[in-house]
Amino acid sequence: MNEDRSVPRAAVCIIGAGPRGTSVLERIAANAPEILGDREFAIHLVDPFPPGAGRTWRTTQSELLWMNSAAEQVTMFPGTSVRCAGPARPGPTTGRWLRESGRGPLHDDRYASRPAQGRYLQEFFHLVRARLPPNLRLHVHRATAVDVRHPGAAHQCVVLDGGLAVPAPQLVLAQGHTDVETDRPHGLVRIGPARADEAELGRIPDGAPVVVRGLGLVFVDCLLLLTEGRGGRFARSRHDGRLHYRPSGREPLLYAGSRRGVPPYPKPAHDLTAPAPPPRHLTAAACRALLRRPGFDFDRDVWPLALQELCRAYYHELFTAHPERTRMDRAAFAAQYEHFAWHDDRAAKLVRAAVPDPDDHFDPDRLTDPLAGLRRVGPLALQQRVRAHLRDSVRRRRDPRHSAHVAVVRALGTVGGVLGELYNGGELPPAAAAAALRRFSVGAFLSSGPPPLRMEQLIALSEAGVVTFTGPGTTVTAEAGHAGVAHDVDARAEVAHDVDARAGEARTAAAHAAAARAVFRASSPRVRASYTAQILLDARLPDPDLARTADPLLRRLLTAGHISEETAPDASGRPRATGAVRVRDGHPVDAAGRAQGTWYLAGPEQFPHADTDAGFFRRNDEIARAVLRHAAGGGPRRVSRGS
Repeated sequence: MNEDRSVPRAAVCIIGAGPRGTSVLERIAANAPEILGDREFAIHLVDPFPPGAGRTWRTTQSELLWMNSAAEQVTMFPGTSVRCAGPARPGPTTGRWLRESGRGPLHDDRYASRPAQGRYLQEFFHLVRARLPPNLRLHVHRATAVDVRHPGAAHQCVVLDGGLAVPAPQLVLAQGHTDVETDRPHGLVRIGPARADEAELGRIPDGAPVVVRGLGLVFVDCLLLLTEGRGGRFARSRHDGRLHYRPSGREPLLYAGSRRGVPPYPKPAHDLTAPAPPPRHLTAAACRALLRRPGFDFDRDVWPLALQELCRAYYHELFTAHPERTRMDRAAFAAQYEHFAWHDDRAAKLVRAAVPDPDDHFDPDRLTDPLAGLRRVGPLALQQRVRAHLRDSVRRRRDPRHSAHVAVVRALGTVGGVLGELYNGGELPPAAAAAALRRFSVGAFLSSGPPPLRMEQLIALSEAGVVTFTGPGTTVTAEAGHAGVAHDVDARAEVAHDVDARAGEARTAAAHAAAARAVFRASSPRVRASYTAQILLDARLPDPDLARTADPLLRRLLTAGHISEETAPDASGRPRATGAVRVRDGHPVDAAGRAQGTWYLAGPEQFPHADTDAGFFRRNDEIARAVLRHAAGGGPRRVSRGS
């Protein structure tokens, strides 16, 4: 095994050259003149994929794959709004760069393709590289890190899959979302969980029935690759403006379900009329006071305050932007509402008096469980119910009349930021952090969906019979072959009759053919149908699972005890492995409970938005300054927990 001894011994190795690793590189370059002066420092950037874009944003993937954040919001340049010790380095958003460079169109008026975002990220990397101070020497390794030799020692080295060992007294882990090893039942095909992969989806034969688990962003990506990517076309009717799908005949038959039974809400196509009010009840100070109470319970003490903030934001926007739909002065309503707790009957009475149309009332249960009340319906009734919900969600996200729903999304981000600040500072205990993550999963459902056009395309694919929804609470099991699948045949035929009688015959034949073979079965307790196929598409990002990670470096470090797995109390209070790397003050913790003081964890995170004090930049700046201070002789430095 060879060691590269041609670089300065003061060095850091960044594992992962995607957005997070590249941003850490930029922050090192920006802070180096202040902390290092003219001392030489080597930076090793390790990733088998091109730097800047990394794997997720590689420029060679299909243009059918889009971002789900508006291009005008996304930036890799930390501007003056970021409260960090390092210098600001303003620059263009993705949208502005694409307009000025002509390197890609915007889809649905606002969204860049993933390859276009990859080109922006690669341009950012090249700019950072060109601006490096002369005493910083960057070494890019198109390789995979597989081990660390002499961990924690001054002569620590990172071993690459080609055999090279690069000296790296400090280490930044920035791999992003990593794949996990999954079970592969005998005689069946399982794809995922992972990001949409064109090569993997190519294993699905034309016309094959496929059980799909997950209706989120990965599902939408897979959906487009399996339909439009196979020659199908969408066309908008001149008569009613609705989108229709023209099949190519190569599409598989997708039986898709999830916990809620519907996809996340699409992204809003409009913004707020007036700035949202700052948090009043759920502030960092209020949370700290609650945390000091004996018997603190997140669900009882904090979550009602979060709902109060969402409600305040909703009605602030409704009264400000749409006063014609209210019967009370905004200031008077707000003054009275502040006296009531979220669950107070008097608050509900005030809302009924001030807002006459029940459709304008803030109803979190209706928002978060659109199929509530569904009880053992037939498959055709389910398809009609889901399509109606999807049409309504597109209407609300496109029509500024419903901007109050956007206010809820923005407020979720603000409230989540308050709790994130406490967590990153180590002030939120593990049980409270676990409860917050569980509660705020609703935030992803309300705010992290695809562009509205993607939801219109899903409706069209459902109407064309390419997608059949399986219902809320869908479970998928692997079963040995058997006879007696008439129930499945009937369910498929009923749905197909709504589309095309010939499609019903094809589904019936497919069900009979599957009867004697092992199958995946998808079923919902609230729908009178189940669906079988020999292919399962796990259309989800995998949950963190350090014990089954496919990343060779993390797997090796865990086996050797150099890193360990985080735990959190379960419902009974017993510790349970979370699948995440255990971290203390920003440093991974080994099996003996010691923090690896010269290692830093830079976990995956959403793209930062322009003109916001994005935590993405603040934490990357903290890591960079800690790395540089250690190189300058200041020893290991604490960084925030969220790093």
